[in-house]
Amino acid sequence: MSPDLPTAYLTLLVLFASTLGISIGLRYGAAQAGHRARWTDAHAFASLGGMALALGAIAPAPLWAVLAQALCLGAQLMLVRGLSASGMAMAPHHLRAMVAGGVASVALLALIATVQDAVMAERAIRTLGHAITALVVWQALRLLNRERRSHTIGHVLVWVACCAQLIAQGLCLALALAAGGAGAWSPVGPEEPGMLAQAPLLLMLIAVLSGVVGFTLLSAERQLAEQRARARLDSLTGLFHRGALDDAAMTLAAEAGRTGKPLSCLVIDVDRFKQVNDRAGHQAGDQVLKHIAETLRRACRSSDVAARFGGEEFCLLCPNTGEEEAVLLAERIRARIAGIALPEEIGGHASVSIGIAQAEDAGDARRSWEQLFDAADRALYRAKREGRNRVIRAGAGAGVGANAAANAAANGLANGSANGSANAPANAATQAVHAGGVPASAAAKAANEITEPAAWRVACGVSVGG
Repeated sequence: MSPDLPTAYLTLLVLFASTLGISIGLRYGAAQAGHRARWTDAHAFASLGGMALALGAIAPAPLWAVLAQALCLGAQLMLVRGLSASGMAMAPHHLRAMVAGGVASVALLALIATVQDAVMAERAIRTLGHAITALVVWQALRLLNRERRSHTIGHVLVWVACCAQLIAQGLCLALALAAGGAGAWSPVGPEEPGMLAQAPLLLMLIAVLSGVVGFTLLSAERQLAEQRARARLDSLTGLFHRGALDDAAMTLAAEAGRTGKPLSCLVIDVDRFKQVNDRAGHQAGDQVLKHIAETLRRACRSSDVAARFGGEEFCLLCPNTGEEEAVLLAERIRARIAGIALPEEIGGHASVSIGIAQAEDAGDARRSWEQLFDAADRALYRAKREGRNRVIRAGAGAGVGANAAANAAANGLANGSANGSANAPANAATQAVHAGGVPASAAAKAANEITEPAAWRVACGVSVGG
């Protein structure tokens, strides 16, 4: 060993001790918890592992090898667990298998260290330890690559840290295997020239430093994103609030005007909701609103925008959706909400009235959105005046609502079945159109494609199932 190497390893020892102090400070000074705590714990363990490797280079011994490999492996397992807990989903059985494998590997390393041949023991410990740690780091990289959010500075630094750690472990493993029978090899031992001996430790130091900074930034970025997301949501229902709805509507209206694709709006109001609050209390009313919001979430497509407009009124924006498709969606929502039980003081089930309109103005986005909502809102109040628990279209020729359409369809099906007519679905479709609750093209399509009466009713959205 050249005279400069002990000094170099002592310097690395001090640097790893510094990263250990930083990790401990972040862990307890910032009072981190959950996956953020696992990230800082992982870097504390990685720093301890680097210190053990540096001490092993100064005074080689199997004990340092076992300790270093156990700490490095534990650090990477914590890192993967933290990434998984942060939302980068990994199958639970994969995670359990990795943890079990890590524990078994540490036990095996300790067992190997008890053999008589210290040279063979140290070589086996290092080879096995670096191989397993490299596999765990590889899994961490896979989790990072699954992240679908935009790659922020924190994400990039974490990725660099994992790459540096993977290269370090791979280099250690390759040199250990290349040592063959030439005696014990240490990635920081006296058998290798200076730079090659220090390369793995330098890479590990880079990995720890990049990881500490990267995960700190990543945590801050995620906290900021969560705060921004919460600021756009209604605190009771978890849907968008009115301001966020306006922002989304402006974007969708501008896109619809640019592309010429349809944009529909559903304005939904809970029928007789004041009675729920007056007779069962506001907490019971809040629970009803939460159930309705969850129903909207489940009924929406990923491209739709659902919001609580205010009080018991909700709004649903459906891009690339014509008025006819919106009617079917509205009927499905109405039927599902009809399955929500009201408090015992009221009895029965919830119901909603829904007004539907399709954007027509392809000019200014603000004016288009205001006109769209106003048309849907007027249709909603028509539904209220005509008996509630129904869907009304703002378009020309809109009928008296979904209930009339359902009755017409049911009567047509019954009459057709009694007469033995093979055209019962088509006749029912025609009557439903005349009632005005189901658009002609949707009813005709359903009649042409579906011959079972029950199935046709589901396709037209007039079933109370679902």
